[in-house]
Amino acid sequence: MGTKTAGFESLDLKLSQEYTQIVLGMDEFYRKSASSSNEASLDKEGLVPINLTNESPNTYVSWNNIFSDLENLRNKYVTIQSEVRRNYMQQQMGSLLTLAKWCSGKESPFREKVRDLLYVNENPFSVAERNELHQRLDTLLSKKGLKGSLREKVSKWEQEQNVPSQQIEAVLRDLLLQGKERVVQKMFKEMEEVEVTPVVVYGVPYSAYCDYVGGKMYINGDLSYTYETLKHLVTHESFPGHTTHMRIRELGVQSGDLPLDAALVITNTASSSIFEGIGDNGIHFIDWVETIDDEIYQVYQEIKSISGINAAHMIHAEQKSDEEMSAFLKEFAFGDDNWIQSRLRFFKHSLRAPFIYSYWRGNEAVHEVYRKLTESSKPSFYEFLYKNMLSADTVKQFR
Repeated sequence: MGTKTAGFESLDLKLSQEYTQIVLGMDEFYRKSASSSNEASLDKEGLVPINLTNESPNTYVSWNNIFSDLENLRNKYVTIQSEVRRNYMQQQMGSLLTLAKWCSGKESPFREKVRDLLYVNENPFSVAERNELHQRLDTLLSKKGLKGSLREKVSKWEQEQNVPSQQIEAVLRDLLLQGKERVVQKMFKEMEEVEVTPVVVYGVPYSAYCDYVGGKMYINGDLSYTYETLKHLVTHESFPGHTTHMRIRELGVQSGDLPLDAALVITNTASSSIFEGIGDNGIHFIDWVETIDDEIYQVYQEIKSISGINAAHMIHAEQKSDEEMSAFLKEFAFGDDNWIQSRLRFFKHSLRAPFIYSYWRGNEAVHEVYRKLTESSKPSFYEFLYKNMLSADTVKQFR
């Protein structure tokens, strides 16, 4: 029996250091050999967008050396005592092997990539499922008193709730303060001293982005936003989403309570869906769905998230044209041209194409557990969720 440090045995902590050195070496080797795309903001992330460790990367001269190190380490992780940790690391190491093989030039069908990288359901959403979402949205918009077709109701609602572009930064500053206060009261007092500054940027292939290290939240100034959209983005990117998640993990690593891999964010792996699932469930964690407009946006956001899965599947699995994909996003997700173009850029970035599944698949995995919780069990769930590295499967092992 190994000794324990805050629930993690000494062997696990030792293997995590080995894991971190391999992953950082893999990222370094990838950055040297990868060809650049037209999306500099995504390219600069490499395989490891966030590294809060001081570890030195392994030096690699070939992908074969990386495969070998990953296989050896995966075998060592089989002996870990914690069921959650053991299962997670088997999936995470499997993801990294798939990612390394893909980066080395081995191609596989898009659906296999999604399944083998993210360990989530690779299927798009059926017409029946999509129609049911439209019906839910229509019912809520009618309840608010809006008339006309569903498209007309959505358009009127967006106009009513629109935040003028010159007010976006001020609104975000206010929402960030409110969100942080709720996190401090309901979840983690450790967030009290953390500051996040909103910054409007242009020409980027995303709506919002968390720059954890820089203490900033970027927002795409080319897009239009409702108040509820901005509220969602604050909870996803910062409080209690990515900023909160990374701060709790960073503190745990610094204190020696969490293994070193908690200080890394790695693109396209089994951990990705829970990273995004925490963001998309954040508004529920801090009880911030307060109005009918919040309820409307919850369904609208679900539609937009699911539309990403179907759109990426259309392009990469069904070989549909950009025009067909754009028409789908306009019809199902009520997207305007700027939003559709931004989405298209994200979907067509080779490394990011499978990643789009992380959002909804992570959302549903986290929510499946969250909706069954009693009020008294929520604090222990937040501890479990934020202080363990998890996959869409292992989050369901919460007890």
